[in-house]
Amino acid sequence: MKPETTISLSRRYLVVAVVLVLTLYILIPQIGIFRSSWHLLDRSAAAWIIAAVGLTTLTYLAGAMTYCLLAMKPLRYKQTVLVQFAAMFVNRLLPAGLGAIGTSYAYLKRHRHNATQAGTVVAMNNLLGAVGHGLLVAFALLAFSGGRTVLLPSYGHVASSILKVLVLALLVSGGLAVVFGWRRFGRQLAKLRSQAFSYHQRPWRLPAALLSSVTLTLANVLCLLVCGLAVGIHLPFVVVLLVFTFGVGAGTATPVPGGLGGFEAGLTAGFVAYHVAAPAALATALLYRLVSYWLPLGFGALAFAVSRRERLF
Repeated sequence: MKPETTISLSRRYLVVAVVLVLTLYILIPQIGIFRSSWHLLDRSAAAWIIAAVGLTTLTYLAGAMTYCLLAMKPLRYKQTVLVQFAAMFVNRLLPAGLGAIGTSYAYLKRHRHNATQAGTVVAMNNLLGAVGHGLLVAFALLAFSGGRTVLLPSYGHVASSILKVLVLALLVSGGLAVVFGWRRFGRQLAKLRSQAFSYHQRPWRLPAALLSSVTLTLANVLCLLVCGLAVGIHLPFVVVLLVFTFGVGAGTATPVPGGLGGFEAGLTAGFVAYHVAAPAALATALLYRLVSYWLPLGFGALAFAVSRRERLF
């Protein structure tokens, strides 16, 4: 066997070993929550759980479609869906969404994108996700300001918390720009801007990608709403959207893979702010995490193994 081949195999085994160790490190401390979620599943309506699983699956289909629309080179949709599931698995091992970003970046580079193009597609995907989510939140805020039937006393508290999260994100972004240097940041931004102009040749793709990204967010929010219905919580869609946004902010600020602990706490606090009983609020958060986080984990591990075997990234 050639030395190069031996080194390549050693690296592969090292990657697999690291993934297994990280998986055990993440899963073992969460066994208690996992058991609680299964206990809740036994008491919940099966139809709602099936609907929630379907909505979770839709998030991966929509995410893959967004990447296919933004890609500067043709991508196979089925392969991209598989990579989205694999990215979900890797994202469970790394904090702050780094796993999904890195996996998608590697997948694009493997499929004839240079470093700048791959970075542009990933950055554009994240930007459209933020823009789409912001548009939905803006719609919710307008609905609250004009609709008396859904206006709740604790709305101002949740909105101010969301605002704090957004301000914190801006401060962190500014701090990173200072740390890495304005000149370097400016050069990278100029490269991304020049690559982004390539979308002018296909102007319809950006609106289509935005619609797909909004579909992903809507599927997540509807999944949370369905989980609430499964445990007897009946809240308007706009309320669940704001609670979901608060949970995302709390999970992002939690420096652990998948925002474990922080995301659940954010969802629970959001529901409690809208006068939902604490046990029901916690049950909804755990059930949502069971459907959207734990149940897809096995399929994500399989997708990761298949993607590695097929050299998709």
